[in-house]
Amino acid sequence: MKWTVSFGAVPAILNVVMAYLVRSEGAALHASVGTMSGCILNIILDPFFIMPWGLGMGAEGAGLATFLSNCVACLYFFVLLFARRKTTCVRLLPRSKSFQKFIILGVFGVGIPASIQNLLNVTGMTILNNFTSAYGADAVAAMGITQKINQVPLYISLGLSQGLMPLVSYNYAAGNYKRMKSAFLFALRVVLVGMTAICAFYFFQSEFMIRLFMNNESIIRHGSRFLHGFCLGLPFLCVDFLAVGVFQATGMGRAALAFALMRKILLEIPALFILNALFPLYGLAYAQLTAEVVLAAAGMIVLYRTFGRGMPAKKL
Repeated sequence: MKWTVSFGAVPAILNVVMAYLVRSEGAALHASVGTMSGCILNIILDPFFIMPWGLGMGAEGAGLATFLSNCVACLYFFVLLFARRKTTCVRLLPRSKSFQKFIILGVFGVGIPASIQNLLNVTGMTILNNFTSAYGADAVAAMGITQKINQVPLYISLGLSQGLMPLVSYNYAAGNYKRMKSAFLFALRVVLVGMTAICAFYFFQSEFMIRLFMNNESIIRHGSRFLHGFCLGLPFLCVDFLAVGVFQATGMGRAALAFALMRKILLEIPALFILNALFPLYGLAYAQLTAEVVLAAAGMIVLYRTFGRGMPAKKL
C-alpha cells in the first residue's frame, strides 16, 4: 500500500484547487457538492476498509479510503467543467499553459501568505498544547474539547470569508467599488451578529458544552474557563477573516502577508508566553483574543482607507 501514501496527497490537492476554481466562477453550490461528496464517501468507505468485518486494512485502509474519495471528488469537478466548457471561463487546456509573469506574481502574492498562515497556525497550536501538557491530562483533554467546540464558529467565519472573496474580486475587477463595499458590509453585519450570538451562548453555557463531550468535573471546570477565553475572540476573529479575504481577493498580497505574520509571530505566540506566566494555564485561552482584537482593528483601518480612496483596479 505504499502507493496510497505516496500518491494520496495528489487528488487531495487537486480536489482543493478544483473546488476553488469552480467557486471562483460563482458556482459555490457545485464546489460544496463536489467537496462534500468526497467527505461523505470517505465516511462510508472508512469502516469497510478499516474494520475486520470488511477488508480489515486498519490505518492503511483509512488512507486508501481517503485516496479514493478524493479521486471521486476530482472526477466530479472534471465532469462539471467539461459539461460547462461553453459557459465558463475556467478551462483545463494543457496546450494553452503558459508562465506569464503577472500570473505567477498574482498566484504567489496571494498563495504564499495563506501558506505561511497555515504553517504558523500549526506552530501556534503546537506551542499551546505544549504549555497545556505541563498542567496534566485533564487540562490537555479540556483544551482539546474546547478547541473542537471553537472550530465550529471558526469555520463558519472562514466559509463566509471565502464566500465573499469571489464577489469582491468580480466587482474589484469591474471597478464597481460601491457594490463591492456593499457586499463586504452585508457579510460583516451577518457574521458579527452570528458570532456575537454564538459567543454569548458559549460563554453562559460553557459547562453544558464541555459536558456534552465528557462528564468529568475537573475537565468541565478547566474546559469552561478555556471556552470563556476562546469564545470572546470570535467576533474579532470574523472581522479579521473578512479583512484578509478582501486583501486576497483584491491582490493585496503584502497586507495579507503582514497579517499572517502579525497574527502568530508578533501577537499570539508571544501572548501565549506572557499570559501563561502571568495567569498560569487559563491565560493561554486569551492569547487568541489578544491577537484578534489588534488584527480586527488594524483590518478595519486598512479597509477604511482602501475603500475611502476608491480602490483603482489594477491594469494587468
